[in-house]
Amino acid sequence: MDHSTESLPERYMMIGKFEDHHDFKTKLSSALSQEEFVVQFRQKSIENDDYLELVKIAETVCQQFKCILLLGTSVDIFSQTSADGLHLNSQVLFEYESRPVEKDQLLSISCHDLDEMKQAEILGADILMLSPVKATASHPELTGIGWSSFNQMIQQVECPVYALGGMQAPDMGDAKRYGAQGIAVSSFWK
Repeated sequence: MDHSTESLPERYMMIGKFEDHHDFKTKLSSALSQEEFVVQFRQKSIENDDYLELVKIAETVCQQFKCILLLGTSVDIFSQTSADGLHLNSQVLFEYESRPVEKDQLLSISCHDLDEMKQAEILGADILMLSPVKATASHPELTGIGWSSFNQMIQQVECPVYALGGMQAPDMGDAKRYGAQGIAVSSFWK
């Protein structure tokens, strides 16, 4: 698969809840049959063996639909897969001094401020997510930075940035107008 960031889709989908392996495959296949996505799979509450089984399903489905699959997991778990890339959250961002994956693998990183974005660039990030752009129910304690601040921040980095936080499908127009690659939305997962 082409791991170039020049042809990234506008939609970045985080995999949400599912009942079992069959439901997981059905929901992922359904989403990917309707739109082109970058897919991020992170499941903190799943045991490693089960997570790896689900990753195999996700790899197969994403290959079928020619979608990028990023894993929000440890470098160790990621190295046991053939996913397209690794996603790091900002909590582990400063634990690394160099790029934790090979150059032919994608590195996606969630950021909340310019310092984190600059650290992500030092690590050679290929994709950034900047949040929260708007207020969000998942983090009610955080105030959204707004589109103007989002635009000012992304002007200072080189890699594509997805808007995250309070995003819904209709926000795509604003996201593109303010320079985002697109939007990252968990509600794309149904």
